[in-house]
Amino acid sequence: MFEQLLKASRDVDDASLPPDTPQLLLKAVPDELSLDDVRSLAAEPHDGSDTTTLLWAVYAVLKSNKLGMQHDDDGKYKVAIEEISLQIGQMMEPVCSGAAFDEDITDYPPLSRNGLLGLHILRLLIALIPCGSLVLPSRTLLSVIAFTNRNDPWASGCGAELARSLLSDYFQNASPPQAVKPAPFSNLRSIRDAGAERKPSETVPKTERARFITEDVLTDFLRPMFAKSRPATVTASGRPAAFPEPPPRYGQGQGFGDGEDMINAKPWKYTRQYAVTVFEWAVENTDTDLLQQNWPLYTPILLTLLDESQPTSLKLRSLSIFRSFWKRCPGGLLSRTGLADVFEQAVFPTVLSLPSLTPEAESRALLGAAYPALFDMANVEYSGSVNKESEDEHVGGEGTNDQTARDERGLRSKGFSETQRKLLDKIVREGIMTGYHHAKEHIQLVDFFCQMLRRLVDGMGILSVKYLKDIIPMISEILVDPFGTQHPPTLLSAIHLLQAVLQTCWPRVPHYCNEIIKITMLAWLNIEEDDSISTKEPTKTELKRQLTRTVEVLSAITTAVKLDMADRVRPLVAKDPQLRHLFTSCEAS
Repeated sequence: MFEQLLKASRDVDDASLPPDTPQLLLKAVPDELSLDDVRSLAAEPHDGSDTTTLLWAVYAVLKSNKLGMQHDDDGKYKVAIEEISLQIGQMMEPVCSGAAFDEDITDYPPLSRNGLLGLHILRLLIALIPCGSLVLPSRTLLSVIAFTNRNDPWASGCGAELARSLLSDYFQNASPPQAVKPAPFSNLRSIRDAGAERKPSETVPKTERARFITEDVLTDFLRPMFAKSRPATVTASGRPAAFPEPPPRYGQGQGFGDGEDMINAKPWKYTRQYAVTVFEWAVENTDTDLLQQNWPLYTPILLTLLDESQPTSLKLRSLSIFRSFWKRCPGGLLSRTGLADVFEQAVFPTVLSLPSLTPEAESRALLGAAYPALFDMANVEYSGSVNKESEDEHVGGEGTNDQTARDERGLRSKGFSETQRKLLDKIVREGIMTGYHHAKEHIQLVDFFCQMLRRLVDGMGILSVKYLKDIIPMISEILVDPFGTQHPPTLLSAIHLLQAVLQTCWPRVPHYCNEIIKITMLAWLNIEEDDSISTKEPTKTELKRQLTRTVEVLSAITTAVKLDMADRVRPLVAKDPQLRHLFTSCEAS
């Protein structure tokens, strides 16, 4: 019946994509078709090479005007559509059959094309019956979710947009949970079996989306897939292990053992990589109430992902998912359950991914994902902008009391716990300072460490004064370096860090007054003597303007504590007149 259509589908150009339908397909669609015919077409036996052909054929039938629309009272019409959608979900599932332990030879363009075809077919099927009455099989929904991230190699921008739109419309119009058919997976386990202790009235999610996430996604699909690779720090029920066993010396993931065993133990990393996308979607569509009731379903999967160090793309994605998860967690939940320490131990080692063991570009990406996650855990606000101008605040006279009051209010409002303060100490001393001293020859990493310290100083407020004995020498080393002008952005980051220190830790700044004068003076002279810097960004004018502004803030601080800064800079200006523009504010005061 469909021989001509299937033949025409095989001849479709690989560059053809829906929603455009090649005319040769529409002409090959038989007349007077029923849904039973479409169901038979979708169920035809095929191998991987015929999947695209079948999808094009089904899509052409649904796009044509030759499909007979006959509604019945016994539900056979709706059942037929649901069975067709199940077949489509199976065909569009992006299984990476070529992924192996040592390399991935999967041909991704056909997976992307099949996914886009399947999404358009499902959109047409949903439109055939009234809103809310169609129940898509869980397996089909999982296949749709697999295409929601456009950065996946089997996905695309238009496919991700269509998948998210389809899911949004479906769950918005979905029937109440009690009217939903069971998922086509093996025995559904209750949430209590997953280790969550709840009242009976809390075992049933309020919405179909919540039911789908907790039962079909987390319990039935993801939990068995991640079971064999769960880290020893957490139990199967999602709670911290009381006596975690040390990992085997030559265990999986260390380059030993049979590669086939590793693939079987971690299908989410090899053949079914889309499981990470499904978990990512589940976290993004979870609210605080749902996490409060079902957090043990999330933690083993998330810790398993964070425990995986390779490939770098997976590590970056795991840290991004963790940030989404942490922001949605009810306040204090992970601390009360003991999981905050477990997550800290899982995230912190990433900040030590430094050259030469880790390439500089890869290290920069990993650090850029790990530090924001640690900032979230330490309750330090992470701002995406690092080049904004510091506020013009003049510290002196009555303004000193105002600044003190602001600092006290800021300290109370931040409310750092003892655990968070210990984490902040660890971030600065074992993270940023260790990383700086280990990789200071990598100028872009130095720039990054300056940006992270600036964020910490701004976020911690007066608490950051304890780190001045480490920060000031670091700033001095960067700005005084005669070769520092070869990378102006790092100089600017160091100057901004110094400005943040002056404005936040001003009560202790007079103790470092001479050192700061020396830093700004030598940096100014280095910039003046380097003619090549004027052609780079930031320009010489911008760097000098920021240094002048730094001296203005320092002058205001010394005036407030009745220190005569003019006496200190006057001999310097007399010896080198080009410093006069740097210390203009000192002479004026």
